[in-house]
Amino acid sequence: MRKLLIPLLFLLVLALPTLGQTPATKQGPAADGFTPDADKVLRYGKGYRYPQQGWIVVHVEGEPYERGYQQGRLLAPEIEAHVRCFATFWNHKAPAESWKTVRMFTNALFLRKYHQEYLEEMKGIADGASAAGARFDKRPLDLVDIVALNCWAEIESLDQANASTPTGLEDKLFRDPQPQAKPLPRPEHCSAFAATGPATADGKIVFGHITMFPLYPANFYNVWLDVQPAKGHRFVMCSYPGGIQSGMDYYLNDAGLLINETTISQTKFDITGMTAASRIRKAIQYAGTIDQAVDILTKENNGLYTSEWLLADINSHGIAMCELGTHKSKLWRSSKNEWFGKTPGFYWGCNNITDMDVRLETIPSVKGKPQNVVFRPQGRDLAWQKVYEKYKGKIGVEFGKEAFSSPAIAFERNSLDAKFTTTELARQLKSYAFFGPPTGNTWKPRKDEVEKFPEIKALEPQGWTILGTTAPAADVGKEAPLIAQPDAAPKRGALPPAWRGTLLPQSDADIWLAVAFADYEFWVAAEHANLKNGDTAEAARQKLNKSVGNFRKTFTSASKRLDVPLAELKSSTTSVEWYQVAQSKGILLLHALRTEIGAAVFDKAMDDFGMRHGGTRVTSQMFQAHMEHASGRQLEGFFKTWLTEKGLPK
Repeated sequence: MRKLLIPLLFLLVLALPTLGQTPATKQGPAADGFTPDADKVLRYGKGYRYPQQGWIVVHVEGEPYERGYQQGRLLAPEIEAHVRCFATFWNHKAPAESWKTVRMFTNALFLRKYHQEYLEEMKGIADGASAAGARFDKRPLDLVDIVALNCWAEIESLDQANASTPTGLEDKLFRDPQPQAKPLPRPEHCSAFAATGPATADGKIVFGHITMFPLYPANFYNVWLDVQPAKGHRFVMCSYPGGIQSGMDYYLNDAGLLINETTISQTKFDITGMTAASRIRKAIQYAGTIDQAVDILTKENNGLYTSEWLLADINSHGIAMCELGTHKSKLWRSSKNEWFGKTPGFYWGCNNITDMDVRLETIPSVKGKPQNVVFRPQGRDLAWQKVYEKYKGKIGVEFGKEAFSSPAIAFERNSLDAKFTTTELARQLKSYAFFGPPTGNTWKPRKDEVEKFPEIKALEPQGWTILGTTAPAADVGKEAPLIAQPDAAPKRGALPPAWRGTLLPQSDADIWLAVAFADYEFWVAAEHANLKNGDTAEAARQKLNKSVGNFRKTFTSASKRLDVPLAELKSSTTSVEWYQVAQSKGILLLHALRTEIGAAVFDKAMDDFGMRHGGTRVTSQMFQAHMEHASGRQLEGFFKTWLTEKGLPK
C-alpha cells in the first residue's frame, strides 16, 4: 500500500475550495446573487478560480495554449492529485507502474485522435500545472498525463468495446474451445432529462443531469469550468481538474445550445475515429444548433464511451435525443413529435439502449453465441416515467429537485451531483447545481476503499446553489500559489455456445422467441459442460430441469399481474411484466420442445435456425416450420397450446 507525505502547503491549497463557504443546506435551490469571497479568489493571467458551495468555479479564456496554461496554474494541486487518484484507481498496489501502462496505450490509441486545438490546450494545462510544481512519480506532468485524464471514459470502455468488436471467429466452432471470461459490465453512469413544450409549465426548456461514479474520483468532479475561447462560443460545463471536456457531460453555450449524456452499453471500437472528448468539445464550442452538434458528434466517431445524448435549443425550444453507437445512431426530435416512451415534451436517459440497430453494435456478430438484444425498461426508466406523469404540463424547478433527490433516480451509493437549468437561466449560462449526494446523505467510503485508497474521503451534500459566470471584482484575489476485483469465472460468456445466432422479433408476438432463444442457450450450454466434466446424462438433465424450473416461479409471479397468451403479448416502456412473461414462458416452451423432439435434434435445429436467421427478424410461425422440418413431426398442437392459451400447459 502506498504511503504519501503531502506538504502542508499542498494541503492548504487543496482545501481552498471548501474554506469560507456557506453551510450546506437541503432546503432547495438558493436565490441568485452569489458574490465570490474576495479572500478565496485566486488568479493567473486572465483566469481565476473561487469556491462556491462545494464547487470550484474556474474561468479561463484566450487561445488554446493560453487558456490551458491558466487552468494548469489555477488547478495544479487538484490536477496532481487527480493523476494520482487514477493511477491508484487502476492499480492501488503499484500506481506508478499502472500509470506507465495507461500512458502507453493513451499515447498509442488516443493522443493523435484529438483535434489540434485541444492538443494545444492540454499541452498548456500540463505546462501550467508543472510550472506550479505538479508532479507524479517525481517527474513533471506532461501532455500524455493530461490526455489520459481526458480519455479516462474511453479507457474504461475499451474492454467492453473489444468484446463488441468482431474478430472473425464468432461463427466458428472448434474441437475443444476453452472458456473465455467476459469483461465486467460497465457500471451505471448518470441519469438525465430534457423537457419542453407540452411537458413544461411555460412551454420552454428544462434540462438536467446527474452524475454517477465511484467515490474516490467522484471528489474531483466539482469543477464548474467557464471557457471563453478566442474562437467559437463561450460555454460552461461541469468538469474535473485537467479537463477540456465535461466528463460528467453537462454543457451550456452562449448560442443557446444545451447538451448532456448518459452512457449506454458499449458498441464496437473504430480505431480510426476521433475521441469522444474531442468531438463533444468541438460540438459545444462551435455548434449553434442541435443539427450542427449531432453532425459533429457523429462524424469520425470512434464508438468509445457509447452514449445517449440529450440536446436542447433554447431559441427554438426544441429538444432531441441522439442514441449514438459506432456506425449506427438514432435521432428523436421534438420538432417531428417523436417520443420513444409516449411522453410528449420529454426525453430521459439512464443507460438503457432503446434502438435495435445500436443494440446490435454491442455484440461482435449475430452469427456467434446468441445475445438477448430485446429492449426492456429498467428501474430508472419506470421512475422517470412516473415522475413525468406527475409533473407533465408543469415541469419546472420543483421537478428537477424532486427527480434528482429521488433514490429511484439518484442512487445512494454512486450519485455525486445534480444540475439542471431553465431557458431563462441558460440564457445567462447559469444552472441550479448540487455537489455531493443529492439525496442529502453523506457518502462514506467502505473499509476496503480506505485500505486501497488512502486519500479517499467522504462526500458531503453541499446543498443547492446557482452556478454561472459571475466574475469577482477586478481588484480582489491573489495569484495562484505554487505548490474493482473482476469475477474469476463470470457466469455468462465462459461456456462454448450450445447454438449460435441472435434473433430479432418480427412483432411483439415474437418477442418470446428472440428472448428465449438467447437466454435458454446458457442453461443448455451449462448442461453440455456438465456432461463434459463427467456428469451422467441423468445428473446433467436433473440440473437443467432444476435451473429451468425456477422460471415457473417467475412466470407465476408475473402472470398474476399480466396473464395473456404469448401470441397476444404487447411490449411497454411502463412495465416489465410483459417481458418477464415472454422470457419465462418462452424458456419453458423451448425446454418442453427439447424434451418432445429430443435434445440432439433440438440443439442442432436451434443452431441451424440461428445461423440461417441471425440478425434478421423472425416469426413464431417460421420457427415452428423449421422445427417441424428438423424433427420430421407435426408440432401444430404443441405450439398452439403454448402460444395461444393463457397460463402454462398442464
